[in-house]
Amino acid sequence: MASKRKTIDADRLTALLKDPIVIKIVTVLDVVSLSVLELLEYSISRKDVSKSLANEIIEFDKSALVYDDISSNFPLTEQDIIATGDYYFYNFLNSKVKLTELGLYILETIKGEQFNKTNIPSYGTTGLQAHSSLEDIHS
Repeated sequence: MASKRKTIDADRLTALLKDPIVIKIVTVLDVVSLSVLELLEYSISRKDVSKSLANEIIEFDKSALVYDDISSNFPLTEQDIIATGDYYFYNFLNSKVKLTELGLYILETIKGEQFNKTNIPSYGTTGLQAHSSLEDIHS
């Protein structure tokens, strides 16, 4: 059976690693599934969620899909939602999303960069000892 693993070119990966929305989404999701509604609470827009879905950073968590009575999770009845035409939007908001393999790779890359930045060796303040005060530095 052929592997479903996709390759990504370096330019696209670099662009995704520099995209602040991608960074925010992967750090918020980390390794848990959240609903789209929960992502909105983190000031991530519906457009940002759609963009991340399109760029295969996140995907719908099929293991968390709920096909039961939708009214048990929301104060409106199922008939109210269907009557207003918001049934699909309601399902979208309550759908759980998770990081894809690419999203997890970006998260690991970000965490690795943070680790490298926190482990920068300290060289002390010997370079500042030539100046006896802050006034000397600014003059």
